[in-house]
Amino acid sequence: MTKLLIIVDYQNDFIDGSLGFEKATKIKDNILTLLKNHQGDVVFTFDTHDESYLKTQEGKKLPIYHCIKDTFGWQMPSDFNVYLKNAKKIFYKNAFGSLELANFLKQNHYESIEFCGLVSHICVFSNIILAQSATPNSKIILHKNATASFNESLENSAYEILQAYGVELL
Repeated sequence: MTKLLIIVDYQNDFIDGSLGFEKATKIKDNILTLLKNHQGDVVFTFDTHDESYLKTQEGKKLPIYHCIKDTFGWQMPSDFNVYLKNAKKIFYKNAFGSLELANFLKQNHYESIEFCGLVSHICVFSNIILAQSATPNSKIILHKNATASFNESLENSAYEILQAYGVELL
């Protein structure tokens, strides 16, 4: 079985930086365990902005500088460096979802695609929906213990919608 693990935006600014929240710090070991035990390909997404972020549509609605390319907040914790070096691909995205990731999935068939990371009801959700569109016959899995949100109500709503779409929640 061809398997892919996607780590979405587990970056310092979302963990304990400008948009950090407590629950984000608590999933780190679960993500590292998934990485250590995964038998298949691994890819990462990086939320990536520049100094003009506040002029973007997202920046107008969320006017907090975050994940500015090449800053400490944009990086992942150093524990992830070994996995980043061995990643099949890294996607740098300036929106919630990555069309580049969706195109990669469309061109590279995986029987199983697993997701974890931040933020569950925003970027994780968006990329799962894109993955389902790009590869409708793949089994999609979301690791809830390795995914987090700052808003439990929105997170639970996202989980309900994903389950209705056929995503397996672990």
